[in-house]
Amino acid sequence: MTFEDALRLVGAVALSFGGSAAVVIALSGWLGNLWAKRILQQEQSRLQAQLEELRHELSLSKSSYERYLDLILDYYTVFYRHYRMCQRTARADAHRRLPNGEITYTKDEFPKALDGFIADWKAQEGKIRLLLPSRILEIHSEAIQCFNRFKRAVEEFKTTEASRKEKEEAFQAVEDVKTRLETGLRDFLRTEKLLK
Repeated sequence: MTFEDALRLVGAVALSFGGSAAVVIALSGWLGNLWAKRILQQEQSRLQAQLEELRHELSLSKSSYERYLDLILDYYTVFYRHYRMCQRTARADAHRRLPNGEITYTKDEFPKALDGFIADWKAQEGKIRLLLPSRILEIHSEAIQCFNRFKRAVEEFKTTEASRKEKEEAFQAVEDVKTRLETGLRDFLRTEKLLK
């Protein structure tokens, strides 16, 4: 069949239907256009609903991040205050002269300051255990062990070289845990990525 034969066939079909073929073709075009618009509206509506859902999830994530940030800043503030107290004790002599002339022994000063830390730590403990990621919670548990080791080293401190070395090693363990904790918290909060 040639092209001319195909045209004759289409023409014969159109003539056999008469003017109704033109009406059918026009209605088919209109109906096709109507369906296309409805499909487009449905798709647009579905995409809009997905966009709203994503906005809601982003809002929840932002709120959650801000709460995590507040918790972690509070936690780290308590941790760092205790770390600094340990640092001062690790680097201090066996006694210290106060401005009024009195002598205070660092071995006695450290446990007195420890009571405030323990109260702050206990106040945070529930939130810490519930919300910190497991990787950081493991470091938190190690920090408690290191702080306790340092506390024992201070309590048992004598002016011997072995006693000094144990106190230094105990503080070095605290220092190592602090570094790992800071790295873990930065990774968790993605602060390095946010600041770039």
